[in-house]
Amino acid sequence: MGSFFVVVDVLALLLVAPFGGSGLFAFEDAGDPVNVVYFVVMMLVSTGVILGLRRFRGGWLVRWVLRGAVWFSFFSTFYSLAWFVVDDPLATLVSVVSSSVFVWVLVRWPRWYIVDAAAILLGSVTTAVLGISFSAPLVVVLLLVLAVYDAVSVYKTKHMLTLAEMILGSGLPLMVVIPKGRGYGDVEKVVIRSEAPPAGGERRGFYMGLGDIVLPGCLVVSVYWGLGLAGAPVVLAVLLGTLLGFAVLSVFVAGGRPQAGLPFLCGGAVLGYVVSSLALFGRLVG
Repeated sequence: MGSFFVVVDVLALLLVAPFGGSGLFAFEDAGDPVNVVYFVVMMLVSTGVILGLRRFRGGWLVRWVLRGAVWFSFFSTFYSLAWFVVDDPLATLVSVVSSSVFVWVLVRWPRWYIVDAAAILLGSVTTAVLGISFSAPLVVVLLLVLAVYDAVSVYKTKHMLTLAEMILGSGLPLMVVIPKGRGYGDVEKVVIRSEAPPAGGERRGFYMGLGDIVLPGCLVVSVYWGLGLAGAPVVLAVLLGTLLGFAVLSVFVAGGRPQAGLPFLCGGAVLGYVVSSLALFGRLVG
């Protein structure tokens, strides 16, 4: 599972120069604090809408909303890549066809390795775009805010556990899956318990939300976008901090209870950023 952080971050770093040079930013001003507010509000609204829709038609409507969101994400991803090769309208046509095929394959054959491959593709592009759209200090603020929210939504309100079950059941690349052993075929219906599993209960696999990988990676990309190769030590420190946070998280996950990932992952990333910035530059860089 830890290798996903490295793969997504490396691929995102390779996309920084072409995306930045072409102006593929989510926000015009990377240093505007309002961007953080906008991002958090949009995330809260999206979560509320999905949780609200699950009450209609036995969750049928939610599945189609999630499929539509994933289709649009794939379309944006393929368009961002195709635009470097061909012009419109061919770029749009290629993106529409590619995204439709990808979603159809995921719905028809939700194998864990197909889901993971699609998640890596989406995660890499999303990490690159968001990373160049926020300055590093603003990414730190965003990560800390979302870490607190994740902790509250998992341990207090527990609505994030409900959301995770819905996403896992959809078979869409919004989470990554690592099977515990052979014989794990399609992404299966998973019941996420807030308490430790009963004695003798068998864990079929390990799961992590795609956002848990993307968000710490945004700090990696943001530092690199701001400093270039001069920021390589800080970039490495952020990645190592994320992996350290993941190692600590894994210890708690081994107990069988679901855990809020962002407090550990974002905390490790921010710690790596702060320590390395102050040690090498005497200030917070980016």
